[in-house]
Amino acid sequence: MCGGVLVSKFPERLKELRRQRGWSQRELAQKIGMSSGTVAAWKVGRNEPNYDMLKKLADLLDTSVDYLIGLSDIPSPPGKEVPWAVKLRPIPVYNGASVGINGSFPDGSDVVKWIMIPANKSGKFGVIIHGDSMEPEIKGNDIAVIDPDFAVDSGSLALVILDDEAYVKKVYFHDGAVILQSLNPKYPPITIPARKLKMCVVGKVVGLHRLY
Repeated sequence: MCGGVLVSKFPERLKELRRQRGWSQRELAQKIGMSSGTVAAWKVGRNEPNYDMLKKLADLLDTSVDYLIGLSDIPSPPGKEVPWAVKLRPIPVYNGASVGINGSFPDGSDVVKWIMIPANKSGKFGVIIHGDSMEPEIKGNDIAVIDPDFAVDSGSLALVILDDEAYVKKVYFHDGAVILQSLNPKYPPITIPARKLKMCVVGKVVGLHRLY
């Protein structure tokens, strides 16, 4: 233990730095020679690393012990620029939608959470995926990042509103009709004829946020 020095920011900052590198919790544990259970205990605050382990983590993550435990808000170690550091920005995440034929989204929906995405990446908001129709590529509880400013070409992955329900599907345009295709082969395609008024293609899926 760290003699009471370690503060509540440690689990959050360790997770942030780990995810910036694309490492899973298991991969981090392997890199520092610890069990996944030990790292999981740090994550929920049931246990704390000693100073030697904090120093090992700081060196591995190119940061300082002070930043890890919340004594500093500067992630870079003293006198060192971190080349992988990525500026992030927040976007809102929605669980559902209620829209009219004008295609606005979300309309009357509440923000259920905020997530951080790279500042140089496209995306205006996120939508939580439910069910298994887009597996194996997209799983339930994944968040599809949507950008309405991107053109949705035939074959694109997009957010579509159909009869006041939000769907993330592959979208195909054929003879005036729109075909919504799941990635999971057990789900048949949905064909929307040209006369269907309560259908709108809201925006293109430009990214995927997965909570590991």
